[in-house]
Amino acid sequence: MDDDYIGKMQTKENLCLANLQKAEEEYERNGKHTKEECVYLQRAANLRYEMARMSVGEERLYQQRKLREINERIFKIIKILDPKLAEQMAQKKAPAKAEPKKTAGSPVSNPVTAGENSDDVAGWFKEAPRHSFEDVSGMSDLKEHLKECITDTHLQELKDYLKLKKLHSFFFIGPPGCGKTYIIEAFAHELMDQNYKYLSLVGSDILSRYVGEAEKIVTRLFEEAEKNAPCIVFIDEVDGVCKNRSLPNLPEYAASITTAFLTGYNRINASDKPIIFIGATNYPNQVDDAMLDRVELIRVPFPDRDARESAFQRQLGKLITLSEDLSFGYMAEMTESYNYRDIDRLCTRLKNDLLKDVLREYGNEKDALWALKSGEYTVSRALFDKAKAACIATPKDEIQKELDEWEERFKMGAASQG
Repeated sequence: MDDDYIGKMQTKENLCLANLQKAEEEYERNGKHTKEECVYLQRAANLRYEMARMSVGEERLYQQRKLREINERIFKIIKILDPKLAEQMAQKKAPAKAEPKKTAGSPVSNPVTAGENSDDVAGWFKEAPRHSFEDVSGMSDLKEHLKECITDTHLQELKDYLKLKKLHSFFFIGPPGCGKTYIIEAFAHELMDQNYKYLSLVGSDILSRYVGEAEKIVTRLFEEAEKNAPCIVFIDEVDGVCKNRSLPNLPEYAASITTAFLTGYNRINASDKPIIFIGATNYPNQVDDAMLDRVELIRVPFPDRDARESAFQRQLGKLITLSEDLSFGYMAEMTESYNYRDIDRLCTRLKNDLLKDVLREYGNEKDALWALKSGEYTVSRALFDKAKAACIATPKDEIQKELDEWEERFKMGAASQG
């Protein structure tokens, strides 16, 4: 059996058991069931669900059984803490009646009360990010495409005449560390110069709430977007709050959050207000197909040579002087498989190594600082190579393969529907 599979399963199993233990401790500490206990159980259910998806045969059956047990525990707690919500969940599990189901049948459409106070909502509105497109290395084609979107924001009368939707929707997909969030924030910076407001949330923060409250937060977010247009709505880790409902063994509350998400998105689409919706994910295969059909998918690759060179220049250019045998181009050539996080780690390692080296050479902090600022001390290729040898790039082949395979399947599916 593949060692990587065993390692992943063991890690998830340990995390699942840890969350179950925390749920038990929460109950024992309070002497009664609480929302916090339920949150820990939800996290454990998510992990069981992920393990069921990864496994086959008897192992999958085992994980499915354990997932059902956790879901039953969650439901019993909800019956005690929130009987109305439990009744709504039970109705959703019941066979459909002749009359059509209302969208409002889920907790999603309940008036927003608990779960997000005014301070929470205020925290969704962000200040303009400090970096702009000028600070983004590489990605020339993508930046031009996004600039066209910004230009479109000035053409509302023409778009009205052509009956074009004002809503722009993007899903940025790509492996971790490829710069998705960075360029999205740069995009937000440019739009805020056009008087757009900027709302941003992370999917994991929404999921950390008690079952039922996550749906209310999602609903309120889209309501705020409609009220505050023109605005940008950015949800990072969107796969957590818009999970694919067709996947087997999906926890019931996760499907409910997806329904809330799609309902909210349909709301801002129907409002026909100038809103730019952006989601980012490392795992598009986890996102509901109904959402993927509504957005423009943007694949963000790992930084190319020019982008890596710019990244090294940006982090080190104003701090150090390079010796004749070292250049930022050489750094880029030697880091072909690196993402931006790998580059950050390598730069930190290089700075620590040169700190020791310059102190050894000049004897004290004052002279060492002067040597760095004046350029008398230069960083050699040997010092860079030493730092690189100690800084191993994170493995990327597996997630790249998964993304490539998913993208091919998605394109084939779209072509067959077309």
